[in-house]
Amino acid sequence: MKNPTFLFPKIFLLFFIALVISSCIKNDGSIIGDAKVRVFNTVISDTTRNFYFNNALFNSVSAVSALATSTNSSYFVVEAEKEYTIDSRNTITGVSNSSSKETFALGKNYSIYYTKSDSLPTTKPKMFIYQDTVRQNLNVAQVMFINYGYTLGSKVMITDRTKSFTETLGYGEKSGYRQIIEVGRSKTSLVLNLIDSTGVEDTISYTNFAKGKVYTVIIEGAKNGKLKERLVPNN
Repeated sequence: MKNPTFLFPKIFLLFFIALVISSCIKNDGSIIGDAKVRVFNTVISDTTRNFYFNNALFNSVSAVSALATSTNSSYFVVEAEKEYTIDSRNTITGVSNSSSKETFALGKNYSIYYTKSDSLPTTKPKMFIYQDTVRQNLNVAQVMFINYGYTLGSKVMITDRTKSFTETLGYGEKSGYRQIIEVGRSKTSLVLNLIDSTGVEDTISYTNFAKGKVYTVIIEGAKNGKLKERLVPNN
């Protein structure tokens, strides 16, 4: 006959494991989990925007104030495998001018880009949503480019000082992830310029990159059509 004092810890352990598993499962049998989301505002405006997820202000979970032009939130956690209606509202009037529906996959990271297709005042803003790469490669930095410069007059050419690659992106286009090996070298940089203004260049020095990090470069435009860009880490 087995010792009852020996059986009790085993029974208690099995009960605890079952309790943990059941706490992670919804009534419909699906697993509850999280996804991470961040929001970018690329629309040129004097008014900041609030972004709502199923009528809940994202600030309430991210502790970030409303987004001004050329700013973004950090990643914040949302419930995965659940459909969200996401809308952008004027912080003064509360009026929504853009909305989108999305279901975020379990354990994934996403970026939401609030943008316009042109600079006409009658053009309604819209939102584009992409899944981000955050997996590390400890030997290199990784960078992706996305062009939401709707005031720019031409496509943007991207290369580096050694011309090891050249890529041209029009509005709304994005690149794959490129690896940067020479991280930290001050004499090496990424070079961006409008294809109709080859003498005017913007650069991003490799001193801005770190091995194991993944980055997004958001290409934007000033109100006067000048090229702008932002380097934002994904991890």
